[in-house]
Amino acid sequence: MKKRILILSHDNKVGDAIVATGLFKPLRAHIPDCEIGVLCGPTNVALYKHHPDVKRLHVSASRNVFARMWASFKARLLRYDIVVHFGLDLANPSQQIVLKMVNAKQRFLFATHPTQPLPNDVVIHGITDASHYSERHIRFLRSMDISTDVYHYDIRFEAQNSTALIKDTGPLLVINSQSSTSNRSLSLRWLHDFVSRVRIEHPTMFVQLLSASPNHQADLTHAMVGLGDLVSVSPFHPSVSRSLKIISTADVVLTPDTYAVHAASAWNIPVVALYLPSGPTKVWTPLSDTYIQIEAAPEKMVSDIDVSDAIKALNEVITSHHTRRHIHAN
Repeated sequence: MKKRILILSHDNKVGDAIVATGLFKPLRAHIPDCEIGVLCGPTNVALYKHHPDVKRLHVSASRNVFARMWASFKARLLRYDIVVHFGLDLANPSQQIVLKMVNAKQRFLFATHPTQPLPNDVVIHGITDASHYSERHIRFLRSMDISTDVYHYDIRFEAQNSTALIKDTGPLLVINSQSSTSNRSLSLRWLHDFVSRVRIEHPTMFVQLLSASPNHQADLTHAMVGLGDLVSVSPFHPSVSRSLKIISTADVVLTPDTYAVHAASAWNIPVVALYLPSGPTKVWTPLSDTYIQIEAAPEKMVSDIDVSDAIKALNEVITSHHTRRHIHAN
């Protein structure tokens, strides 16, 4: 009988989903007849639906607990042998409900269940605030007797659109400016000043800004007026696949602490990543060979990072390969 493994990704986070894509190929290589399922959301489903090693998807229509329960119930009907939850948030009632509803034969967790531990739980200890998020996935693979020294993200697109987008001869800088909160996002003024400096210092560089909504697209377009034909704003698309495809063609990526950090890492693209002070910079460090993380000064926002610091970092990652640095902004 085939072993069925369910990966929980119902938080709907795109960055977490990118990290999870590195699991599927090693699992199928080690257990060729296993069936991998994913419980996910409507946004991060794009990271799973075209992956050849994912057999089944259970999509929660929203973050609402009832939507999660319904998706979990449908997963329950398949009688999964293993369910894996990579979070440390088992005190959250919603996570407990999902695990209970799925009712897999065995649970792989990264903390002891606070209310209903089961005798056959596999609890993987040793994950700390300083552990990179991918370390959880590596530990899970090792617990399945799958040895791995290097963990690679594995983003797949639909077959008919899997080729890279066509771009011109100059280097391409892709900028993702929007995060889930305003203090982690880049302001329009910051972006204008940064792109203006790029145009002066790198006159042949193409700059592509990713839009997060129709209104954001309009705001970015207005902010970039007068900066030349080599600066463009991507039309908003409801699927993250469009932005991922654009990132896959980049020569360098600049972004706050968002999914774009991990997308750049998937294709080993140099990245300049901007973080809040005392944020989870170690947990979400890029895995590209070349990157610079800039952490904002205490009590400051990401947009308070000096544009000059970001320009210096950009110049370094495009000229000095295998640079891997974390710096603190003044």
